[in-house]
Amino acid sequence: MDKIEIVFQPMGKSIEVSPGTTVFDAARLLGIDLAAPCGGTGRCGKCLVKVLPSDTEGQWVLACQTPIDQAGTVEVPASGELVILAEGHAQGIPTDPAFVVEKNGELKHRAGVFVEKFEWDDPPLGLAVDIGTTTMVSYLYDLFSGKRLAVASLRNGQYLYGADVISRLSHALTGEANYQNLRSALVAGLNSLALSCAQEAQVNPEQIREIVMVGNTPMIHILLQLPLHGLANAPFQPYAKGPFYKTAEELGLTAVPKAVCYLPPLIGGFVGSDALAACLAQGFSWSDETKLLVDIGTNGEILLQKGAKFLAASAPAGPALEGGNIKHGMVARSGAIDKVTMDFDVHASVIGGGRAEGICGSGLVDALAEMLRLGIVDSSGRIQGVEELSPVISFKIKQRLKTHPERAVNLTKDIFITQQDIREVQLAKAAVAAAIKVILTEASIAPEDITELKLAGGFGNYLDPANAQRIGLLNGISLAKVQQVGNAAGIGSIRMLLSYGERLRAENMQKAFKHLELAMDERYQGLFLDQINFPNKEYERLKNPPDL
Repeated sequence: MDKIEIVFQPMGKSIEVSPGTTVFDAARLLGIDLAAPCGGTGRCGKCLVKVLPSDTEGQWVLACQTPIDQAGTVEVPASGELVILAEGHAQGIPTDPAFVVEKNGELKHRAGVFVEKFEWDDPPLGLAVDIGTTTMVSYLYDLFSGKRLAVASLRNGQYLYGADVISRLSHALTGEANYQNLRSALVAGLNSLALSCAQEAQVNPEQIREIVMVGNTPMIHILLQLPLHGLANAPFQPYAKGPFYKTAEELGLTAVPKAVCYLPPLIGGFVGSDALAACLAQGFSWSDETKLLVDIGTNGEILLQKGAKFLAASAPAGPALEGGNIKHGMVARSGAIDKVTMDFDVHASVIGGGRAEGICGSGLVDALAEMLRLGIVDSSGRIQGVEELSPVISFKIKQRLKTHPERAVNLTKDIFITQQDIREVQLAKAAVAAAIKVILTEASIAPEDITELKLAGGFGNYLDPANAQRIGLLNGISLAKVQQVGNAAGIGSIRMLLSYGERLRAENMQKAFKHLELAMDERYQGLFLDQINFPNKEYERLKNPPDL
């Protein structure tokens, strides 16, 4: 069968494919960034491209639903630079590496794993990697001095197969070839990170002798080529928890052929080693403190330390809080509205300062919190009609409300929040808030008993805690106790890289955690329904103002 050549612009990449291949699949083969949170199923409507065959003027179509039947050109919209959070809050990290130097000058590993002979002209280096669903970050260190030499980050190449882990799991389970596509994207990213760090530090990649990698349960399973069926069906248990020691060769990390790879243990279910690393970085220990760590993404992770009791759960928040399943939602990159305030009009801050192309999670939470504060949205999540609004609401704000073809609120001329968008956020915030409630109930404590609430990860770092509280995301925990701690998983991976003692402490902590599988927990189902509505105090205040 004759192949058809298709050219993608403005990148100038071309490929020959069989007739009937979709534009999206052709782009996938070339590694071209097409926004497709749904993984190419046609649900999200965001993989828009302009197809330009020679006999038409071209039109905007969904790449995942458009088969290629003749040679031509595909115009891909420009995508801005992704905002990737690398730094986090942490105390001083002790330097106590897993490598020791024998009297004869040879390197030995304290875990007893085999280490290839090493020439001592240059010091051995280590790489700590946080494998996130959306982004990946790596940190290069001198193992003995503890000096940081480089940092690199990139988007997880698996995004081509869906924005969330469930979409990717579904793709992997449709066949071995698709599983290997996901794994190849992950391994390619890891190799790229290692080379980028080596290049920045101007060192030979072969000096990298140990790599510590943390990630959520599906990411680690895919990297290790473990069966995924247990994660796709209740009770959602990992095939193996670890810890794991592998050689770089076993994992396909050709950029760092002499490295020993350490993958810390998974806590349970979808709560992976990244959550364990975050707890390590934030000082979870056997103490009298009561700490709650919340990392909100497509899979929200909630972890509690109350004295000697350690509890963990994951909440299926879905991609809404990261811009997925939202009409004009997008990841946090240039062009995304990331902050919103409202007074006599709407004021939207855009990453990069240019024209708004969509809205990311932090902007979405801000917008909803402001709409609740002004009574534009009631506690049920319903967008009010103009005639229902308080007379104090400005004419400009009222002009932004529309009802056709569906209820929506315009933030800019082209970007608006729909009634369905609000429903998606309600489901996401209810999932997280109910999970927090179950954790507190299991520990027999109230929100006021929490001494510290750590908000971890990219979304937690850029989120306005007051607005998160207003929409009911944090379940009534005092804002005075909230700390935004950045990329805690990345900092935890660094601790385990530089200190063998910290590695052992993390392994002991993992054994102490009790994992709660919320899908099997009757309490969660009822609490989830209770948390769908927004807190009603703002709305009720506007509808029933006090007598003056």
